[in-house]
Amino acid sequence: MTEAEWFTSGSRVHMRHVLKGLGRYSPRRWIHFNLACIGRARDLINDERCAHFLEELEAHMADGGRNTLRSFHREEEAVRDAIRHLWRRRDDPLRGARIVAARAVLTANSPSFASSENVAIAFQRRSYIEGLQERRRHCVLLRDIFVNPFRPCVFSSEWRTSTTIALAAQMYESRDFSAIPILADAFQEAGCEDDVLLTHCRDPKQVHVRGCWIVDLLLGKE
Repeated sequence: MTEAEWFTSGSRVHMRHVLKGLGRYSPRRWIHFNLACIGRARDLINDERCAHFLEELEAHMADGGRNTLRSFHREEEAVRDAIRHLWRRRDDPLRGARIVAARAVLTANSPSFASSENVAIAFQRRSYIEGLQERRRHCVLLRDIFVNPFRPCVFSSEWRTSTTIALAAQMYESRDFSAIPILADAFQEAGCEDDVLLTHCRDPKQVHVRGCWIVDLLLGKE
């Protein structure tokens, strides 16, 4: 994969291989990515134990947790039950892609569900276009959470000012990242001219979520 292909890829699997191959993969960031993906299907999950598991994991990550999902084995049965519930709703083709996405994310780091992707792919054929679009949306989220592995940003402590930190903290807590172009302006006022960082903040097509690599760098969560 080339740098240009990184920005157009619709395969999270291939992008993960690139991250690992270039030494830019982070298990912590991969959990953030999975949580961002499942956030798009969260309304489909009404299993209280599974919802509690996700809330607990999100809180753990917000506190700077560095464990993987395997640290939450005690909740695995809740995850299993949630997947069964989602599968029972497979008769709605409009929800098909998001259901598949939710299943894939919930099982992404659980070895006991290693074969679940085969089942997901079989269902995916019923809603191919929706599924393809959803996978591409996932890759947009992945590019927000992982910095461009071909041209990583060299972050300067001088860019960590009271203004940039305040903006980052506000966005992180509220999950509203609409002010991120303003953050780019604040970076430039602090002397930043890094094209990777400024472009990421100002790209109108980029979706930003909790775990955004720039915000995490500013807040010392990486």
